[in-house]
Amino acid sequence: MKKGVLSIIITLIGFYFVFKYNTWIYDTISQELFLKKELNISILNNVTLFGRLYKIVIISIGLLGFYLGLIPFLKKHKIGLIGIILAIILIVLAFIPFWQYAIEGGTLDINF
Repeated sequence: MKKGVLSIIITLIGFYFVFKYNTWIYDTISQELFLKKELNISILNNVTLFGRLYKIVIISIGLLGFYLGLIPFLKKHKIGLIGIILAIILIVLAFIPFWQYAIEGGTLDINF
């Protein structure tokens, strides 16, 4: 039962990382657009590099949460199922760029 609760806690930490990443990208790009009216290529390179690292970390946290949720689920504890579902949602959220929808119009198209 303890591993099921640990799975949920680790997955919630992963959700926090998703939130912080998307707000960081939104702040960086919207500030760059507001100040210079165009995107600097070095900013895009930093965003791309950090984006890859972010996805690796989030997927690792999601897989750890999935594993820790799977152990109690196999022992017939229902809390493991909650951890598994949250971990799957976290892994899917790692690939969705929510910061694009926050920028005015949501039509910013950057091919990563």
